[in-house]
Amino acid sequence: MSNPKFDNISKIVDLTRNFNKFMRHKFHNLIQDSGFTLPQISVISILEKHGEQKVSELSAKIGLSDSTVSGILDRLEQKDIIKRKRTKDDRRVVKISLTGKSQKFCNDFRRKKEEYFAQLLKKLSEQEINDIIKGLEILNRALTEEEKRKS
Repeated sequence: MSNPKFDNISKIVDLTRNFNKFMRHKFHNLIQDSGFTLPQISVISILEKHGEQKVSELSAKIGLSDSTVSGILDRLEQKDIIKRKRTKDDRRVVKISLTGKSQKFCNDFRRKKEEYFAQLLKKLSEQEINDIIKGLEILNRALTEEEKRKS
């Protein structure tokens, strides 16, 4: 006899895994010609969304070690996409921000993502789109509550 709650959990895990696989594949294709890796794009996206960050803040948001993020930042700095700046209050603290050169890439990447989702979602009914939004909001709320409990 199957356990309905276990079956639903299994279905959620499978669906999120499948969704993530498709998104990684799609965004890999979107960035393939850009000269950037997915972790580099993650850093760029975080800096675009949240503004200037310390390495430790970027690491926490991406879920990678400080040393790994530092390597990513080195390569982005070589491409003139990010700049490092020491704070006046504490010279040990380095803040990372985007350069002007990164703006075109960010705009192009955002436009491609929006075009992709617009194309994908235009095939769905308004109710289906609302159902997706509601489901993602519920899942995000559960994830946020779990993070708060851990803190």
